[in-house]
Amino acid sequence: MKQDYRHSWGHVGAGVFLLLAGLILLLGNFHYWMLGSAWHLWPVILLVIGIGKLSDAQFPWEYRKAVWMLFLGAFFLISELHLWGLSYGNSWPILLIGIGINMLWKSAYRQSSRCYFEEAPHA
Repeated sequence: MKQDYRHSWGHVGAGVFLLLAGLILLLGNFHYWMLGSAWHLWPVILLVIGIGKLSDAQFPWEYRKAVWMLFLGAFFLISELHLWGLSYGNSWPILLIGIGINMLWKSAYRQSSRCYFEEAPHA
């Protein structure tokens, strides 16, 4: 019985990022490091996780989940930093658009995989 020991760079990167973020937050709690406005950058965590998931994706549904995580990270970061005049109050329709695209992508994948299995020859 052979096991697959492939390296998951997404998990390694996310693990290192979370380790460093935890250390920085702990140092902030003990007043060794003042975080200040760094709290506005919390969506970067979602972006790092999304990049990791994208680098490890092998199936279409894994790509969809990775892109969704990247979309959420970008949405929250743009809203937190008020880029292009966008905030949570005026950018929430973008979130609805993203949810709709995600649902359509998921539905299209299910439909295409169903057609593939229906056309496969039966033995």
